[in-house]
Amino acid sequence: MEWELLGIILAGMVVITFYCFKIPLDWPAPNHSKEKRETRFDILRGFAMTGIVMIHIHSYFQFFHPADSFTIQNTLLLSNLARFSVPIFILTSAIFLRKKNGYWNSKIKHLILPYTIFSILGYWIKYKDYSVFEFLEFYFFGKVFTPFYFVPLLLQFYLLYYLISSVFTKETYKYWILLLSFIINTVSNLGFFDDYLPKNYQSISILNYIFFFVLGIQIGNSKDTKTLHSNHSQYILSAFFSVFFVLLIVFSHLYVVDLKNHHTIYPIFIMFFLWNHLDQMNTSITKLFNFIGNQSIFIFLLHPFIIHFMHSVDPYTFGGPIFGYLFTLLLNVGIPIFVAITIQKGKFLYQSRHLT
Repeated sequence: MEWELLGIILAGMVVITFYCFKIPLDWPAPNHSKEKRETRFDILRGFAMTGIVMIHIHSYFQFFHPADSFTIQNTLLLSNLARFSVPIFILTSAIFLRKKNGYWNSKIKHLILPYTIFSILGYWIKYKDYSVFEFLEFYFFGKVFTPFYFVPLLLQFYLLYYLISSVFTKETYKYWILLLSFIINTVSNLGFFDDYLPKNYQSISILNYIFFFVLGIQIGNSKDTKTLHSNHSQYILSAFFSVFFVLLIVFSHLYVVDLKNHHTIYPIFIMFFLWNHLDQMNTSITKLFNFIGNQSIFIFLLHPFIIHFMHSVDPYTFGGPIFGYLFTLLLNVGIPIFVAITIQKGKFLYQSRHLT
């Protein structure tokens, strides 16, 4: 059965369970207090960024050891487990989106400019025969490195919000918009729009992610009304997560299916699961993922370079499949963080010298 349809069935079971037993569920909502910085969504982004790296590590292992079925099935399992990542990035990017003066300034400075620089550098490193027209195609469709499709995808959402922000934030029919976006997203995931969209555009189609963007906007405009803590909700979410995990094992090991990045139900469930368990997580773990979430742009843009250069080295040379996987994960997260810290310290020293 299609993973999307299984997700809808499981979502229905979750809703019925919570409704029948009147169990409160902590709904994700930002803390708008000026005294306290919101970190919970940074933690979610940290999990998502780590998941994106795990997806690409699977391709790296598959490149060298396609015949090692046991290892590849396990890296595929971890990759499928991380398939909530891109939708969660879309969602969290929409939460604090506001149309105001200088709307595009931060987008240009923190997203478009770095993306442009790394696209030029990546095209120069990865390809031998250079063409302006080919580069422009790769640039606008995010094809210099496979993960780069996320940037033109996200920019389309930023443009959409800039043009019709009043529609997304209208209180009177916000639930209708959410329902419509869910239907469009689900229909798109099932492939009904594929024959009508240009092939180049399909990977960056906003129809595949529009529900997450609309949901993120509505979460961003909601109030943080934290419900009474319920252990029952955590038990139920943990039980259904176990069901999801078993299904992921079946899809990964039995059917060897590489799931899509944009299924509708699974990412939303993972968001609720993580959100309702944040308070019980080890403080060191939440701090680590909070830090990763804050440095996500560096990790996102730099780790494709690292994976690209690592394709000249067999991952098993780093101590076998298990240690090789962990080492690859550490490099692809650690090196970009080191670069980010170095750049930030350089900016701080530069500003300090000019203030004295």
